[in-house]
Amino acid sequence: MAGLLALTLGGLPLQARATPVPACKVLQMAVSLDDGQGTFNGMMHSGTWVIVRNTGVRACSVAGMGPLLFENVHHHRVAVTWRQAVPVPAMVLPAGGQMKTALRWVSGNVFDPGACMTPATVVLPLRHGRVRHAFAHALCGPANDPPAIEQQPWTVGPPENG
Repeated sequence: MAGLLALTLGGLPLQARATPVPACKVLQMAVSLDDGQGTFNGMMHSGTWVIVRNTGVRACSVAGMGPLLFENVHHHRVAVTWRQAVPVPAMVLPAGGQMKTALRWVSGNVFDPGACMTPATVVLPLRHGRVRHAFAHALCGPANDPPAIEQQPWTVGPPENG
């Protein structure tokens, strides 16, 4: 009987044999920020780690997760210019697993003329909804352009010093 089962399974394509990992859902994902104990801060520059953790009891897939967004207090999207926006790689987060990316931006009004704004939240768009986390950092840029943000590639694990 075991031989017959092995022959049957051996004839199936790999994707038919593997159990697909479900997409991560809003209730199992937590977003947090970590300023690296100030390691991102410099003269008129700032940054943070954005950490995404699977708080669920099962692994989930982040494939198809959208790019980070910023919103105001009314959940309206805030325009930013991504100098380097890095898509989330198709990966599986085990239960308790986390991934991270570093963001950097100009935090002081150094442009002439310049303008600063403070988004209320950073948003992680998932297939089945959005996960929000308070942001409250000043983003600055030229008066007539959205502020620019640089993003580092997503990696697995806890944040390091910026």
